[in-house]
Amino acid sequence: MDGVWMRAGELEQVSATRTRLAMYLAMAFIGLGAGFGTTQSTARAEQVSYQLAEGVDLSPAALLHIQP
Repeated sequence: MDGVWMRAGELEQVSATRTRLAMYLAMAFIGLGAGFGTTQSTARAEQVSYQLAEGVDLSPAALLHIQP
């Protein structure tokens, strides 16, 4: 009977090892895919638009009403 339980434990260990290996391979595949997918995209700078202060002069001289 001890041999049966040893064999069952070995089968469980093999199954856990396969599952762990499959998870590592899946994470590596997803990581590499994400890395290769993002390196081909171009970076674009956009103009910053402040809607609350658009067209308003916020320099210290203008705020203190000093003529330059």
